[in-house]
Amino acid sequence: MPRLDQFHFWQVVKLLTVMASLPSCAAAASLDSAQAPGSNFPQIAENYLLQDFDARDRPEEVPITSDLQNRFFYSNCFAPIGCHRGAPKGSVVFWVPSGFASTPNSHYPRVELRAKRDFTLGGNFDITQSGDVYILQNPQTRSIIFAQIHGDKAGGSELLKLRWDNGSLEAGTKEHYGASERRTTLLTGVELGQKISYTINAQSMGAGMNLQIEVSAGGRESKQTFEFPASGWSGVGLYFKAGNYNQSSSPDGGTAIVAYSALKIRYK
Repeated sequence: MPRLDQFHFWQVVKLLTVMASLPSCAAAASLDSAQAPGSNFPQIAENYLLQDFDARDRPEEVPITSDLQNRFFYSNCFAPIGCHRGAPKGSVVFWVPSGFASTPNSHYPRVELRAKRDFTLGGNFDITQSGDVYILQNPQTRSIIFAQIHGDKAGGSELLKLRWDNGSLEAGTKEHYGASERRTTLLTGVELGQKISYTINAQSMGAGMNLQIEVSAGGRESKQTFEFPASGWSGVGLYFKAGNYNQSSSPDGGTAIVAYSALKIRYK
């Protein structure tokens, strides 16, 4: 989406926001490209906050409403300029240009959903996040993180990163806060636009956590289990994320585009 088209993009957004408030006979269970993401995916508004950019392209965190839609977060094909081949119409699109400002303690720009509820290792929890995701366009680094378990402590607090890296799906884990990331390859040969289904289950286990990850793409699937001691993440509030964490900080690094056609989070 070229930057020169942003004025027209915003005019269409305003028009369709008004249209979205009018009565519709569309089936509630189906994705409607004329509706904003919060309307197509009510659970997103209920369970997540949106991290994107404000009018000055500075990072912000905002509540998700039924009509929230902008040039970074929108329904696929709500307008010709915002229609991407490879993902179903009405999917929620996360559009992240390289080189934009990053959140504190990060070097890369992101448009992500941040779960409202935290959990801590050593407590009692059973949480599952699952989604159907499409990597539609990669930056020059050919690396995008589309799901995470993140910590509320500054720096080094990404317990899990699910990453598309030049066609490979990888789980990046840290056994304890501040540790170096360990990458585990889950699948290879996953092309742009190919549907990726994943499930992340975080379950308390004694004094730690059992983390189960399942991914599938192109008729292939992979399952991995990781264990984390509570002592390694003592006092760190953890939360799930989903969206587009562009792994390019260069202003000339291109644009990362990710779409979700399904996203759920369940707390037991």
